[in-house]
Amino acid sequence: SEMEVEVEAAAAARVATGAAAEDTECVICLDDLSAHPEARLQPRDPNGWGATRCCKNLFHYRCLHAWLNNDSEVETSRGMEPINTACPGCRGFVSKSASRMLQ
Repeated sequence: SEMEVEVEAAAAARVATGAAAEDTECVICLDDLSAHPEARLQPRDPNGWGATRCCKNLFHYRCLHAWLNNDSEVETSRGMEPINTACPGCRGFVSKSASRMLQ
């Protein structure tokens, strides 16, 4: 899907440029998360955000939740798998529980 392509391109760009740890963009929508520091780890906040446990990429809870509820498939090292189990940053398994997916 178009969202997958955009996320993959953003992730590739971050790797290619050696993106610094202080990057504060949501990997999915590319919004600046530093505008809402009070929303870090606040899943009920409309601007709530955090880092995935697997790859430490930053996401809004709402963006990652939408990603995990997408019925599409994505190619992984194990073949085609539902997108709703794969992190858009590293393709690792991500729990659908908002309290466990971000730190």
